[in-house]
Amino acid sequence: MIENRIFSRISIVILALLLFACASTQLVTEWRDKSYQGQQLNRFIVIGVIENTLYRRAYEDAIVDKFKENGLDAVASYTLISDLAAYDDEDKLKQAVKTTQADAVLVAKLIDYDESERYIPPNYDFNPYMGMGGGYYNSYHSAMYMTYSPGYIQKTTTIRIGSEVFSVDSEQLVWAAETKSFNPGSYQSVVNNLAEITITSLKKNGFVK
Repeated sequence: MIENRIFSRISIVILALLLFACASTQLVTEWRDKSYQGQQLNRFIVIGVIENTLYRRAYEDAIVDKFKENGLDAVASYTLISDLAAYDDEDKLKQAVKTTQADAVLVAKLIDYDESERYIPPNYDFNPYMGMGGGYYNSYHSAMYMTYSPGYIQKTTTIRIGSEVFSVDSEQLVWAAETKSFNPGSYQSVVNNLAEITITSLKKNGFVK
Protein backbone atom coordinates (compact mmCIF):
# COMPACT_ATOMS: atom_id res chain seq x y z
CA MET A 1 0.00 0.00 0.00
CA ILE A 2 2.85 2.39 0.81
CA GLU A 3 4.38 1.79 -2.61
CA ASN A 4 1.07 2.56 -4.32
CA ARG A 5 0.65 5.80 -2.41
CA ILE A 6 4.20 6.94 -3.15
CA PHE A 7 3.81 6.05 -6.84
CA SER A 8 0.55 7.97 -6.96
CA ARG A 9 2.18 10.99 -5.37
CA ILE A 10 5.12 10.96 -7.79
CA SER A 11 2.72 10.57 -10.75
CA ILE A 12 0.86 13.71 -9.65
CA VAL A 13 4.14 15.65 -9.44
CA ILE A 14 5.20 14.48 -12.92
CA LEU A 15 1.81 15.42 -14.37
CA ALA A 16 2.05 18.87 -12.81
CA LEU A 17 5.49 19.36 -14.32
CA LEU A 18 4.27 18.33 -17.76
CA LEU A 19 1.35 20.73 -17.56
CA PHE A 20 3.64 23.49 -16.34
CA ALA A 21 5.94 22.94 -19.30
CA CYS A 22 3.19 23.27 -21.89
CA ALA A 23 3.41 26.15 -24.31
CA SER A 24 1.43 29.26 -23.53
CA THR A 25 1.28 32.34 -25.76
CA GLN A 26 -0.63 35.37 -24.54
CA LEU A 27 -1.46 38.80 -25.87
CA VAL A 28 0.29 41.21 -23.49
CA THR A 29 -0.85 44.49 -25.00
CA GLU A 30 -2.42 45.86 -28.18
CA TRP A 31 -2.93 49.29 -29.72
CA ARG A 32 -4.95 50.65 -32.62
CA ASP A 33 -5.06 54.01 -34.35
CA LYS A 34 -8.55 55.18 -33.44
CA SER A 35 -8.34 57.93 -36.05
CA TYR A 36 -7.93 55.42 -38.89
CA GLN A 37 -10.74 56.00 -41.41
CA GLY A 38 -9.53 53.81 -44.27
CA GLN A 39 -11.11 50.71 -45.75
CA GLN A 40 -10.85 47.30 -44.16
CA LEU A 41 -7.57 45.62 -45.04
CA ASN A 42 -7.72 42.71 -47.46
CA ARG A 43 -4.25 41.92 -48.78
CA PHE A 44 -1.13 41.77 -46.60
CA ILE A 45 2.56 41.38 -47.22
CA VAL A 46 3.99 39.59 -44.19
CA ILE A 47 7.51 40.41 -43.02
CA GLY A 48 9.30 38.51 -40.29
CA VAL A 49 12.36 40.49 -39.20
CA ILE A 50 14.13 37.34 -38.05
CA GLU A 51 17.78 36.61 -38.86
CA ASN A 52 17.33 32.85 -38.96
CA THR A 53 16.00 32.13 -42.46
CA LEU A 54 14.15 28.98 -41.43
CA TYR A 55 12.41 30.72 -38.53
CA ARG A 56 11.55 33.68 -40.71
CA ARG A 57 9.90 31.46 -43.31
CA ALA A 58 8.05 29.47 -40.66
CA TYR A 59 6.59 32.67 -39.18
CA GLU A 60 5.59 34.18 -42.51
CA ASP A 61 4.05 30.91 -43.74
CA ALA A 62 2.05 30.49 -40.52
CA ILE A 63 0.63 34.01 -40.78
CA VAL A 64 -0.16 33.64 -44.49
CA ASP A 65 -1.93 30.32 -43.93
CA LYS A 66 -3.99 31.71 -41.04
CA PHE A 67 -5.01 34.78 -43.02
CA LYS A 68 -6.04 32.66 -46.00
CA GLU A 69 -8.09 30.42 -43.70
CA ASN A 70 -10.00 33.57 -42.79
CA GLY A 71 -10.61 34.68 -46.37
CA LEU A 72 -7.79 37.22 -46.59
CA ASP A 73 -5.01 37.46 -49.15
CA ALA A 74 -1.46 37.42 -47.85
CA VAL A 75 2.01 37.02 -49.31
CA ALA A 76 5.16 35.92 -47.51
CA SER A 77 7.88 38.49 -48.08
CA TYR A 78 10.63 35.88 -48.44
CA THR A 79 9.12 34.92 -51.80
CA LEU A 80 9.98 38.42 -53.01
CA ILE A 81 12.99 39.48 -50.91
CA SER A 82 15.18 36.60 -49.84
CA ASP A 83 17.84 38.72 -48.14
CA LEU A 84 16.67 40.23 -44.87
CA ALA A 85 19.21 43.04 -45.22
CA ALA A 86 17.26 44.31 -48.25
CA TYR A 87 14.58 45.62 -45.89
CA ASP A 88 16.89 48.53 -45.18
CA ASP A 89 16.50 49.53 -48.83
CA GLU A 90 13.29 51.57 -48.94
CA ASP A 91 12.99 51.37 -52.73
CA LYS A 92 13.24 47.57 -52.76
CA LEU A 93 10.69 47.26 -50.00
CA LYS A 94 8.23 49.60 -51.69
CA GLN A 95 8.67 47.70 -54.95
CA ALA A 96 7.86 44.42 -53.19
CA VAL A 97 4.71 45.96 -51.70
CA LYS A 98 3.72 47.33 -55.10
CA THR A 99 4.29 43.94 -56.75
CA THR A 100 1.91 42.22 -54.35
CA GLN A 101 -0.70 45.02 -54.61
CA ALA A 102 -0.96 44.79 -50.83
CA ASP A 103 -2.95 47.35 -48.88
CA ALA A 104 -1.24 46.49 -45.59
CA VAL A 105 2.18 45.48 -44.31
CA LEU A 106 2.49 43.22 -41.26
CA VAL A 107 5.90 43.29 -39.57
CA ALA A 108 6.97 41.07 -36.67
CA LYS A 109 10.14 41.51 -34.61
CA LEU A 110 11.71 39.60 -31.75
CA ILE A 111 11.70 41.91 -28.72
CA ASP A 112 13.27 39.61 -26.15
CA TYR A 113 14.35 35.99 -25.66
CA ASP A 114 15.16 34.83 -22.15
CA GLU A 115 16.20 31.47 -20.72
CA SER A 116 16.58 30.90 -17.00
CA GLU A 117 16.93 27.99 -14.57
CA ARG A 118 15.73 27.60 -10.99
CA TYR A 119 16.34 24.70 -8.63
CA ILE A 120 13.22 23.37 -6.89
CA PRO A 121 14.36 21.54 -3.71
CA PRO A 122 12.99 18.12 -2.69
CA ASN A 123 9.87 18.00 -0.59
CA TYR A 124 8.80 15.62 2.20
CA ASP A 125 5.19 15.16 3.29
CA PHE A 126 3.69 13.13 6.12
CA ASN A 127 0.21 11.72 5.57
CA PRO A 128 -2.06 9.52 7.70
CA TYR A 129 -3.07 6.07 6.53
CA MET A 130 -6.69 6.05 5.39
CA GLY A 131 -9.31 3.35 5.25
CA MET A 132 -8.35 1.47 8.46
CA GLY A 133 -11.95 1.45 9.68
CA GLY A 134 -13.26 1.97 13.19
CA GLY A 135 -13.61 5.73 12.92
CA TYR A 136 -11.99 7.72 15.70
CA TYR A 137 -11.75 4.59 17.92
CA ASN A 138 -8.75 3.38 15.92
CA SER A 139 -7.11 6.79 15.52
CA TYR A 140 -4.75 6.07 18.41
CA HIS A 141 -3.29 3.11 16.51
CA SER A 142 -3.09 4.84 13.14
CA ALA A 143 0.30 5.74 11.72
CA MET A 144 1.77 8.30 9.38
CA TYR A 145 3.63 7.57 6.17
CA MET A 146 6.12 9.78 4.39
CA THR A 147 6.13 10.69 0.71
CA TYR A 148 9.07 12.19 -1.10
CA SER A 149 9.14 14.48 -4.13
CA PRO A 150 12.65 14.75 -5.61
CA GLY A 151 14.28 18.07 -6.39
CA TYR A 152 14.52 19.19 -10.00
CA ILE A 153 15.73 21.98 -12.27
CA GLN A 154 12.92 24.16 -13.59
CA LYS A 155 13.86 25.70 -16.93
CA THR A 156 11.92 28.74 -18.10
CA THR A 157 11.94 30.18 -21.60
CA THR A 158 10.17 33.43 -22.40
CA ILE A 159 9.80 34.90 -25.89
CA ARG A 160 8.36 38.36 -26.54
CA ILE A 161 7.37 39.30 -30.08
CA GLY A 162 6.12 42.64 -31.33
CA SER A 163 3.81 42.85 -34.36
CA GLU A 164 2.84 45.96 -36.32
CA VAL A 165 0.47 46.66 -39.21
CA PHE A 166 0.97 49.61 -41.55
CA SER A 167 -1.51 50.98 -44.07
CA VAL A 168 0.08 51.09 -47.51
CA ASP A 169 -1.98 54.12 -48.58
CA SER A 170 -1.03 56.32 -45.64
CA GLU A 171 2.21 54.51 -44.70
CA GLN A 172 1.08 54.97 -41.09
CA LEU A 173 1.08 52.49 -38.22
CA VAL A 174 -2.54 51.47 -37.57
CA TRP A 175 -2.18 48.47 -35.22
CA ALA A 176 0.46 47.07 -32.88
CA ALA A 177 0.62 44.24 -30.37
CA GLU A 178 3.04 42.39 -28.13
CA THR A 179 2.81 38.71 -27.27
CA LYS A 180 4.64 36.64 -24.69
CA SER A 181 5.28 32.92 -25.09
CA PHE A 182 6.08 30.99 -21.92
CA ASN A 183 7.95 27.67 -22.13
CA PRO A 184 7.04 26.98 -25.77
CA GLY A 185 7.26 23.38 -26.87
CA SER A 186 8.61 24.43 -30.27
CA TYR A 187 9.14 27.47 -32.43
CA GLN A 188 6.33 26.27 -34.70
CA SER A 189 3.89 26.30 -31.79
CA VAL A 190 4.88 29.92 -31.08
CA VAL A 191 4.23 31.14 -34.62
CA ASN A 192 0.99 29.17 -34.90
CA ASN A 193 -0.33 30.74 -31.69
CA LEU A 194 0.92 34.16 -32.78
CA ALA A 195 -0.93 33.83 -36.08
CA GLU A 196 -4.17 33.01 -34.25
CA ILE A 197 -3.75 35.94 -31.84
CA THR A 198 -2.94 38.34 -34.69
CA ILE A 199 -5.99 37.56 -36.81
CA THR A 200 -8.26 37.57 -33.76
CA SER A 201 -7.08 41.02 -32.67
CA LEU A 202 -7.29 42.48 -36.17
CA LYS A 203 -10.86 41.22 -36.46
CA LYS A 204 -11.81 42.56 -33.04
CA ASN A 205 -10.46 45.98 -33.90
CA GLY A 206 -12.27 46.11 -37.23
CA PHE A 207 -9.27 46.06 -39.56
CA VAL A 208 -10.30 42.82 -41.30
CA LYS A 209 -13.56 40.97 -41.81
